[in-house]
Amino acid sequence: MTMIMSSTIEQEEKIKSLSTYMSQHVFPRYIDSLMGDRMEAEQLFHIDEEALQHVESLEDASRVITALNTIISILETAHISLSYEELFMESVDTLSSYHIVFPFPLSFFIERPPAEFI
Repeated sequence: MTMIMSSTIEQEEKIKSLSTYMSQHVFPRYIDSLMGDRMEAEQLFHIDEEALQHVESLEDASRVITALNTIISILETAHISLSYEELFMESVDTLSSYHIVFPFPLSFFIERPPAEFI
């Protein structure tokens, strides 16, 4: 008999927190506010309760959290290069397997230099 532990409320909150962090702190480094508003309106990257229904076990939640952290780490790197592409795509594929759509390839971020914050 196999026993599967469901994801915890804390893990689901962590997933939502990482999603919010990405939308509010990482994406604005690469996209202007107009595109950001459009992303929000069209919910291009949005993790809601419906998406979290596909994250059923502790292992699932850990995989999603790891994928989000990996994407954030890559995008917060000072100089993003294509050497991160395989790791980036693995993380995007992991999210996709849980019905979480990450709408951008790594090249999108490489082609856009990070915004300069004063």
